[in-house]
Amino acid sequence: MGNDPDSPESGIAGLPRSIWIRAAFVFTILFMALHVYWAVGGTWGLPPATLGREAEVQAANWVVSAIMLIGALYILALDRPISRKIPSWLLLPPIWIGAVVCLSHGVFGLATKALYLSGRHGAVNFPDLPGRSEAEVAGSNRLAAWHDLLVFEPCFILQGALLALAAWHFIRGPAARRRWSMSIVAGTAAIDILGTALTLVGTHISIG
Repeated sequence: MGNDPDSPESGIAGLPRSIWIRAAFVFTILFMALHVYWAVGGTWGLPPATLGREAEVQAANWVVSAIMLIGALYILALDRPISRKIPSWLLLPPIWIGAVVCLSHGVFGLATKALYLSGRHGAVNFPDLPGRSEAEVAGSNRLAAWHDLLVFEPCFILQGALLALAAWHFIRGPAARRRWSMSIVAGTAAIDILGTALTLVGTHISIG
């Protein structure tokens, strides 16, 4: 995989490849802003499991926000001269991991939340909420499932797709790009197949 970030070659849809890299950077910053919102005490969109664990949730979101900021700067480096000084085998694996984790999280989440909302409640392992009535728990879980289905899981898919596309445009050569695309699809499929298998035997996992 070669790397020539200064090439004027256009990418998908005829747009300069730098546009895709910057789009991945901007979306990562926007996604990070949501975690910062939760880190400072915001509650919209938080799952029911976070009730009573506010300090823990805020601390975790500060950590996630810091990681996402570092990741955003890392992505932006693909469009900077420094990328020519770093071997591709060191530069691309973190982006591959981020893309595969986000895509598998989104695809698996959409499937399981859709199943949950269709009445197959075993598809999602929502935690017990002590002190709340059965109706309140059911309402909270349905709201969390709708948030995931309509907002968060699509955001994961978009984040993963932008990461994959940013790296795809950075990579030089059709053969290397095909290998990259196939590896993204294979990695995403492998994680979701594992998640499905574990769910079928009654073991629930959280991807990402």
